Amino acid sequence: MKKVKVPIEKAVGCIIPHDITEVDLSKNFKGRVFKKGHIITEKDIEKLKLLGKDYIYVLKLEEDEIHEDEAAILLAQALSGENTYYDKEPKEGKINIYSKIDGIFVYNKETLINFNMVGEPSCPAIFPYIFVKKNQKLASVRIISLACKKKEVEEAISLLPKEGLFKVIPLKLKKAGLIITGNEIYFGRKKDEFYDRLKNKLSQHKVEIEEKIILPDDKEKIKNTILYFSKKYDLVLLTGGTSVDPDDVTYLALKELKPENYIRGNPIQPGNMLTFGYVNGTPVICIPAAALYYKVTSFDIWLPKFLLKEKISKKEVAAKSIGGLCFNCKICVYPICAFGKGYKL
Repeated sequence: MKKVKVPIEKAVGCIIPHDITEVDLSKNFKGRVFKKGHIITEKDIEKLKLLGKDYIYVLKLEEDEIHEDEAAILLAQALSGENTYYDKEPKEGKINIYSKIDGIFVYNKETLINFNMVGEPSCPAIFPYIFVKKNQKLASVRIISLACKKKEVEEAISLLPKEGLFKVIPLKLKKAGLIITGNEIYFGRKKDEFYDRLKNKLSQHKVEIEEKIILPDDKEKIKNTILYFSKKYDLVLLTGGTSVDPDDVTYLALKELKPENYIRGNPIQPGNMLTFGYVNGTPVICIPAAALYYKVTSFDIWLPKFLLKEKISKKEVAAKSIGGLCFNCKICVYPICAFGKGYKL
């Protein structure tokens, strides 16, 4: 790339080669004030000086180079997958990628890391496996410099799946069976509070509790109901009996069914005692009492994967220990925080 440096006073008639931005804290503004391709006029000179532009560059790209705007378009096209869309044109050299629908945002973290290791291409994204809304921004892509070698853009694109890296999986109506356990509930000593709490939380993600049953602390009855519900519903949820008391048998009932990927507890607080596995391919989740008290627990962290019926490994669970301790902020902004996002695998 060749740059011809032209004093700003002599730049009238020159074409601005890139967007020029301004930060004005008095107006709470940061944005583009001169667009790439703008032809400089006499009245622009003073404004450009105020922006610190004593010179303007006239660019000439080599055959093997690509301008930031063209690069951003190519990269956005390659990154965008199912149920996503991107800006019609670059702004300040970048293009944002958005969700077309309400759903679960997913991508392979390792692929994104490798993409960002190429050099010039740069793409920050929000965390994967979280619920997103229609038109929510998911990622932003650009190259770092005004221009770069075409081969760097091509290399970054070659690392991406043909169908695009980013996709949003739509929320489809799912049915859940709820098993409420505990002698205190079964014999009417105490009123159940889990049902209403879970019903409201799940309905936000298109999950309906189709059937609920209250059982005593009877391991065999719990086992039989898990088996029955696992063949009937998309999710099986159990409450009560997940701690270490002698009469807490809920998690033992699940364990004795020898489910796939059985995991007892996870290094996330609140919600340490969350226990789950897959029976007949259906996620079966024992939800600890923490979910009654706290707005967000380990159940919320794993819920997107349960809805997608993705198998969760022990290593993935262990990785959640990094960032697995909630800050207990006075105003909760989850999922716009690091809680439960985990270490990269």
